[in-house]
Amino acid sequence: MEGDESSAHLHGTAKEVPWLRTFLTQAALCFFLFVAFNIGQPQIKVPLSSAPGLGEERSFGSSTEFYFVSVAGGSRPLELQSRLLKQMGMIAKIYKPNFVLNIGQFGEVDPLWFNVTLHPELSKIPWYTTTASKGRGIGNFMKKIQLPYEQVLEVIGIDTGPFQNFSQNEINDTDFKEQLNWLKQTLAVTSSDWRIVVGFNPLVICNQQNNKEAMILWGLFRDIFLRYRVNAYLSTNGCSSYFYNDRGTTYIENPRPTDRLQSSFFLHGVSPQEIKTYSVDYGGIVELKNSISQQGREAI
Repeated sequence: MEGDESSAHLHGTAKEVPWLRTFLTQAALCFFLFVAFNIGQPQIKVPLSSAPGLGEERSFGSSTEFYFVSVAGGSRPLELQSRLLKQMGMIAKIYKPNFVLNIGQFGEVDPLWFNVTLHPELSKIPWYTTTASKGRGIGNFMKKIQLPYEQVLEVIGIDTGPFQNFSQNEINDTDFKEQLNWLKQTLAVTSSDWRIVVGFNPLVICNQQNNKEAMILWGLFRDIFLRYRVNAYLSTNGCSSYFYNDRGTTYIENPRPTDRLQSSFFLHGVSPQEIKTYSVDYGGIVELKNSISQQGREAI
């Protein structure tokens, strides 16, 4: 009897092994197919658990963060521009940004606009663009945006054309004075919770540009930003670092098309307490780079 039971047990095991092998083989094939389909696809890598991950749907009505994108406009090689717009489209699909800030000097004829219509996720949300024209305030704009948690974000765009190639003699120039006065008057009447000024030209003084005229120009804006509690100034980059905090205002410089670094654009998340800025590179990697508190003091 014992021999029969042992023989039956061995016979049953022999029947189970092929089934198990078949199951493991099928599981392995599914795994390798999954890997094959995902090879070469851009990945989202967010190092903070508080930030949404790949595939999460964001609802502004219940979310604690409100997103927008900033990107430097201008001409790029066709392949690079296609990759940029593809990554921006992917970010738009995942994070549901409310708008895009196109930071450029050509306004509505900026080259980055030409292929946006090929990306539905980007073309269906508002784009606000800066200019650096020779006119008087042609590219100025002010947008008040209601956030989902009873706060207001105000984005103020200024035409920085009169500030290019600045010299001390231009302080009394009509266009220059009008632009400064417009900025002060616009900020003076705002009561928003968050205040962001955006322009094409950077204002941070680099060591290699540390001349008297540049210091005066920066000082003029610095005093205005301090007086009216501006949280951030967004522009294209002019220094080696993309983020600089000074007296409560953070200067955020978007990578230009000619920038050799890997970052391609920024994703900004606004919550009741802070604004987080994430860099997104051409491979689709998202990394937290900077955080601004409600008082405008840099947290990271």
